[in-house]
Amino acid sequence: MKKSLTTLALLAAGCISTSSHALNILVTNDDSWHTKNIQTLFDKLKAAGHNVIMSAPCTGQSGKGGAIHFLKAVNVDTSQIADGKVCVGDTDETVKFEDFVEGTPVMAALYGIDVLAQQTWNAAPDLVISGPNEGNNLGYMTNNSGTLGAANVSIARGLPAIAVSADTSTETDADVNAVADAVVEIVAELVANQQAGQPLLPKFTGLNVNTPADMANVKGYKFTQVGWNAGGIDVKFAGDLSADQVVMGYVAQGILAAGYAQDMASAMQMAQSQYAGKAGVSIERSTPLVDDENANSEGNAIAEGYITISTIEANVQATQSKTAWTRMQLNGLVD
Repeated sequence: MKKSLTTLALLAAGCISTSSHALNILVTNDDSWHTKNIQTLFDKLKAAGHNVIMSAPCTGQSGKGGAIHFLKAVNVDTSQIADGKVCVGDTDETVKFEDFVEGTPVMAALYGIDVLAQQTWNAAPDLVISGPNEGNNLGYMTNNSGTLGAANVSIARGLPAIAVSADTSTETDADVNAVADAVVEIVAELVANQQAGQPLLPKFTGLNVNTPADMANVKGYKFTQVGWNAGGIDVKFAGDLSADQVVMGYVAQGILAAGYAQDMASAMQMAQSQYAGKAGVSIERSTPLVDDENANSEGNAIAEGYITISTIEANVQATQSKTAWTRMQLNGLVD
């Protein structure tokens, strides 16, 4: 890493202390507007001098990719509009299933771009940031990600976008703050290297950023390729979801966070009872489908403890010319 996180934080504060360097930023995600990750990032971007609004799903929408409910009316919660925050999607569970419309990550991003940004700035955002997600989005698994879905639709609209995904172990306030600080530093580096009359990123280009589990001992920032390595994560269809310890762990964490159980063991029992004998898609840690040993692949670099930065083009990997251009823009951060 060419600069320490502490040094970069100081530089970031200096870089955007004037209004001429402040960006109009839309933040969104796929985990809902209630998460510590998005709320902390929102606050830190504002503290860094940027103008920030939030448009996120009202409920968790992980794994929804590019899903959209076409030609269906959807509720928008504007109860926090005074703070620049809205959420998209129905939350009334008494509504009939066929009438219930979720606010997907793509829909939330589009509301932010087409409605909230216009109401706030009478213009599109300068930058869209999707995340930080609760769990890394690496390699070929990015195709399923709602975090990437929101970023990709923004990129397709000609806006620079950054998809940010943290490790699932990022639960403490220290971890959450460290991830948000890294995002603020990346934005500051882009702003510091932006030439007059030039875009923040090449048109139709974005970044896929992943942070490692141990944020206290980050090795640095590494410019990577999306590659194939998904970090050992794969999806499968299970005949009995309750037998999947990984998925039940996710469910149990939600039960525990909601206060329905007093400890993790009780939460696991509740989760397994709820899903016993029920089939569905689950997540597993498995041998990668593709033997990707490239040191510059995201999955390999994240395992080594780096914060990874890959260029994306609303698909998988940006062209070599755009990658080279963006790497120069981030030259102060990456090896």
